[in-house]
Amino acid sequence: MSRGPLEAAVLPEHSDGIFVVGFSGGADSTALAHWLMGQVEKERILLAHVNHMLRGEEAERDQRAAESFAGEHGLKIQVLRADVGRLARELGLGTEECGRNIRYDFFHELARDEGDRILTAHNADDNAETILLNLCRGAALDGLCGIPRERGRIFRPLLHVSREEIELYCRENNLSYVTDSSNLSDSYARNKLRHQVLPVLKGLNPRFVHAAGQAAKLLSGDRDCLNRQAEALLERAGNIWGLEAKVLLGEDRSLRGRAVKLFLERSGGASLEQKHIEKALDILERGGGADLPGVGISCAQGVFWAGHAAECSPFETAARLGKNPLPGGKILVLREEIPAKSEKPEKIQNLLFKNALDYDIMTGPVLIRSRRPGDRFAPAGRGVSKPIKQIFQELRVPGPIRDGVPLLVCGGETAWCPGAGASERFRATKRTKRVLFVEIEDGKG
Repeated sequence: MSRGPLEAAVLPEHSDGIFVVGFSGGADSTALAHWLMGQVEKERILLAHVNHMLRGEEAERDQRAAESFAGEHGLKIQVLRADVGRLARELGLGTEECGRNIRYDFFHELARDEGDRILTAHNADDNAETILLNLCRGAALDGLCGIPRERGRIFRPLLHVSREEIELYCRENNLSYVTDSSNLSDSYARNKLRHQVLPVLKGLNPRFVHAAGQAAKLLSGDRDCLNRQAEALLERAGNIWGLEAKVLLGEDRSLRGRAVKLFLERSGGASLEQKHIEKALDILERGGGADLPGVGISCAQGVFWAGHAAECSPFETAARLGKNPLPGGKILVLREEIPAKSEKPEKIQNLLFKNALDYDIMTGPVLIRSRRPGDRFAPAGRGVSKPIKQIFQELRVPGPIRDGVPLLVCGGETAWCPGAGASERFRATKRTKRVLFVEIEDGKG
């Protein structure tokens, strides 16, 4: 059995489960499944076929062909029949997007265990077409990196194998496959590229699809380098409420934009386009606020914030030692320590001025709640009591989240405030016998 044409095919590393193969019955998935049989035990291969019910008898033919291939080669197969046309109308999605969502949801349902992997048969031509389509749409660096070899549990073994090499493999191994008639129509942009543009480019360079893959690989390295720099910038700019605008504005706009994009995505932003990133950068520079897809943003007092104001509604809950879940996914942790018994008493001494409280004098009801009219706070060591609104202004708490900031309240008096620490009355001292430490964790990880 010759496998020469697929010499560039590779399997994912550290995969000890089953391989769920997206199997249409076309040349690409047929070659992938056949090649895979020579790499792993058949028991670890599960073909996954989706009948989208869009092409009438042709779709039924494809399903029969997929089931026949599985039976002929002794492979397991799971088939999903989904009326994609109807579902797309009901969900208000395009047919192609709806079909893709259904396929990958099905694949993930089958790849249940941590060691399982989903294999799709995207090839070098698919990658070149994607790069060209993105270029036509004015894509930035990320779009020109093409299709990723690996994303989560999804892996593409044939990404560096051309369609020509795949068809040669099928001929050498006497593999029959089906052809989707919709791939022959130039009414689709991808097909027009495939039939009219790629032949011209291959005339200029017969190995164009491999050259495009090499370019994408080099650009991916540049992107990864920039992403690491953006991560470092986010680390430097981060504060308890968001990002320090001054730190971001001190960097090149390109790097700043990449950091802001990462920040928005992690804060809930979805389907963000370049126009949304430009809007965010404008607000970062000029101040103000806006609603972007999936996330709200604001910039005031030098703090750039992103999130959901709906997560910042007023709340109240009884405090308890250990982890206390907060609205929006964060966690307020209360931990008791006795200095005399601590293995590192100097650590407690070093923290006395911030987030350590005298637990012995906290005799009233202890609550975790949001601010209320009339609330005041006396920061330890300041010798002054101020309205909590003024404290929030001094701490530069973004306006949209002020109703969601957790205060630790004892007997109706604010004992601790994020960013300001313990109050004068409740702060721990060297005479404190039981210390209550307060900290906030991100519970979304």
